[in-house]
Amino acid sequence: MAMEFRMVSPEEAESMSDYIHPIWVDTYAPIIPGGRERAEIIFDDWVGPAKVRRDMAAGHFFAYIIIDGRKAGLISAGKEGDDLVISKLYVAPDFRHRHIAMESLDYLADYGRSKGCVRAILEVNPNNAAAVSLYERYGFKKVGENQYQYGPTSVMAYELR
Repeated sequence: MAMEFRMVSPEEAESMSDYIHPIWVDTYAPIIPGGRERAEIIFDDWVGPAKVRRDMAAGHFFAYIIIDGRKAGLISAGKEGDDLVISKLYVAPDFRHRHIAMESLDYLADYGRSKGCVRAILEVNPNNAAAVSLYERYGFKKVGENQYQYGPTSVMAYELR
């Protein structure tokens, strides 16, 4: 399995958002209050083209996960102070359970170290048991919680040094 990461340009924000839409909605609809209808409403706030362009302008990168020439998911992160803030890690359903998320976390951790970051942080929906388990297996620890109108997120951190 040949895995690579292909950076997304601001001009690709619309097509990237279109690509991730079904993956994102199918992941979050079962675990947020309001289900699919609510997931559709908040999608643009989290992964819509305007949000992607704002994040890019703030220094975050977006990259497709490419497996054997096919898009297999998406990652996004950026340096904020001494932290690498991981904002996206989505693996397409056809590619799950192949260690792609773990390898993506390795890539992100290496990126953070190369930028002088001392830890990686992320937020995860506590009802997303598969994601929480993945991050815990990688070594992330819960360090806090944020409350949003759709529900809480767990803040998790991983020491990069």
